[in-house]
Amino acid sequence: MLFPNISGTARRCIGVLVLLPIIAAVFFDARIASIVIALIAIGMAYEFGKMVTMPMLAKLTLCLCIILQALPIWVIDLGSWWHAGLACLAFGITLTYHQLLESVFALVLALCLYFTVLLLSEPSGHWQLLMLAAVIAACDSAAYFVGRFIGGAKLAPAISPNKTISGSVGGIIAAMAVMLAIAPLFELGFVMALLLGFGLAVLSQIGDLLESALKRRVDVKDSGSILPGHGGLLDRFDGYLLTVPGFYIFLFVIQGAAI
Repeated sequence: MLFPNISGTARRCIGVLVLLPIIAAVFFDARIASIVIALIAIGMAYEFGKMVTMPMLAKLTLCLCIILQALPIWVIDLGSWWHAGLACLAFGITLTYHQLLESVFALVLALCLYFTVLLLSEPSGHWQLLMLAAVIAACDSAAYFVGRFIGGAKLAPAISPNKTISGSVGGIIAAMAVMLAIAPLFELGFVMALLLGFGLAVLSQIGDLLESALKRRVDVKDSGSILPGHGGLLDRFDGYLLTVPGFYIFLFVIQGAAI
């Protein structure tokens, strides 16, 4: 482990510093953001491929299905039906080897990357992704610190023994507060901002628990060790698994239909 002699909180702070160049790149330009997402997808596919148990050819095909979902549309525009087919293929490959949880995770990861590409294809998608990142970061950080400070009953002890109900509530409140602060950028009213913040926080925590369940099933502590205090890329970005699709659908399907 990197930085073994410092506290978990300090490692998390160092991990955030490591992420700052990624944040700056996403903010600077949509095309750069697309390249960054594609590179992250390669790392996530590699980590997932290491965790699943299947022949090498199946692993390579699975990873390819995941990575293709993250290619920017200005590189290759596969079309929605191809993306849906790739997601189903990723699901089917893992299901073939009797791994239902891994299959669900592969499907969710593939769809998350596809919706990320869709979001980045929008004129302001790169900064909208940053706004979503702010909400998720607030939820994750508040859950961590509130959970450590207050403690109490466990949220899902069989899946992730360190997560507490108090931390979950703290994360939800923080996400709602941040969403309320940035609501004018999305032309959201008070109630809608609170509801969206609540929904994103819940989806973020479900994504976190989904990855925790996968790691427990394959008996690994972290998906990798690339980010100090955060583990691997899947550990860091598990909160996006369900929030990116939910965020996109809300902005461009639900809210778009209402305008």
